[in-house]
Amino acid sequence: MRCCKWNIGNTTIGKMLELKKIYNKTSKQTQNRLQEILDTLGLDFNSLYDIANTKTKDRINAYIEEWKDQGILVGYFGMLSKNIYNRNRVKNSEILQLLIYSAYIEEQKKLQKIELNIFKDDANYYYQQGQEEVNNTLPKNKRKKVSVIPDAIFLTLIDMPNSIGLTWKQYIETTIQYNAQQIYKQAILNIQQQRELEIQSNEFQRIIQQQDNQKLNINNDKISGTVDIQMIGLNNLAKVEGIKKIADDNDMVQFIAVSDENSTDMCQSMNGMKFYINRENSFDRYWGATKKELKLVRVKVKGLVPRHKSSAYNLPLALV
Repeated sequence: MRCCKWNIGNTTIGKMLELKKIYNKTSKQTQNRLQEILDTLGLDFNSLYDIANTKTKDRINAYIEEWKDQGILVGYFGMLSKNIYNRNRVKNSEILQLLIYSAYIEEQKKLQKIELNIFKDDANYYYQQGQEEVNNTLPKNKRKKVSVIPDAIFLTLIDMPNSIGLTWKQYIETTIQYNAQQIYKQAILNIQQQRELEIQSNEFQRIIQQQDNQKLNINNDKISGTVDIQMIGLNNLAKVEGIKKIADDNDMVQFIAVSDENSTDMCQSMNGMKFYINRENSFDRYWGATKKELKLVRVKVKGLVPRHKSSAYNLPLALV
């Protein structure tokens, strides 16, 4: 019976810096697009809630047809677009909302492939690391060839809910809707107060900076944001899959708790425990929604699997 230690660190800083640079670039492009929208419409308080003229409506319909050809009329954006397209009388404010939304949709279209490629590269590193850790417990003549993460496994993992309960696709859709709504509300407020619609103004820049930081914020050696959460969870799961890839039925991992001010009773109760990778495990651990509710319970689970849907990256046999 062999054992390998489980010890996952932070996601690769290089990948985070690469993503942040790309995000900064696309954010500037989106800001330029937003300014073009505000300048082109030229709305004031008197025209904001008027019915759009025929020329404006025809131009918006042409945009919607183009978006349809691009295959981006999905989710709330698709519903909003089709609603405007099918109506003859549409307010200028509705067109403003749709165009602001489209700027964020176009931004994500630029990012989608880049993000997935970076996520996959990093996940593959941990997938291979999991295989190598198992190999390191074997005699050289019995070690197995380390392989790259298959597309099917990667796509399955990226489609699992992260620690905030959303898949990556759901997070993107929710965030786009929220970000567009924030800019739209600020634009309406500026129009009502007869203030200039300048994306570089303090009120708009505060919103955009907050949006950027919520997605990914790097401050010296400190990394935060939903992308960080997503990549940590994805890498944890990828490493598990790598371990399972070449592990035998009797192979085990050892849980090593981190002892610091953030360590929990649940984590410490499992320190040093050993678990089968591909067989059923039965063990006692603290469980509870709050600290007051914590109690030792008997847990039975097969191999290394996610605990439950809303915290799919808190792996019960390895990471808490």
